Amino acid sequence: MKWCLLACLALVACNKETPRAQAGDPEFDKQWSALTQQGAEPAFIEGELHGSGLMGEVRRAVDRNPNDSPIAQEVPQLTDADVARVIRAHLAQVKGCYQAEEKSGAVGSGKAILSLEIDHAGAVTGTTVIAPAFAASKLPACISTSAKAWTFPKSAQKVSKKFSYPFVFVGG
Repeated sequence: MKWCLLACLALVACNKETPRAQAGDPEFDKQWSALTQQGAEPAFIEGELHGSGLMGEVRRAVDRNPNDSPIAQEVPQLTDADVARVIRAHLAQVKGCYQAEEKSGAVGSGKAILSLEIDHAGAVTGTTVIAPAFAASKLPACISTSAKAWTFPKSAQKVSKKFSYPFVFVGG
């Protein structure tokens, strides 16, 4: 009996669809490949509906501890690591956007790339979300709106920083 239960669980886990961009968007695939080849580790955002918890040990967006707020302090140069740290501190907001759309039935699994332009004062001056799998949903707009409110460390350099970050959304 235990063997049968384990076999059924393994079958369910193996049949879970792998997130992927919709076919037919080679520009998105090119950008995704470039980001991941440069070492960008996608943030996995797991929905609460339809069998979440089957992904195993991956970095998940969790509710942020209020004591862990990113503090905007001046740094000689805003590095990619600085930007990634602030984005990871706000993963709960991205997850909230995904869960709202998931509950409405508007989204499933897929990938997205968030591109930011950050001025020397640490303010987000521009956002773009490329998400072919979610084009018909409000998810890209929600992520973009959230990201515009994020604050990054101030930079002594007086130039804007452009940065892209990949996300994988896993749901039903």
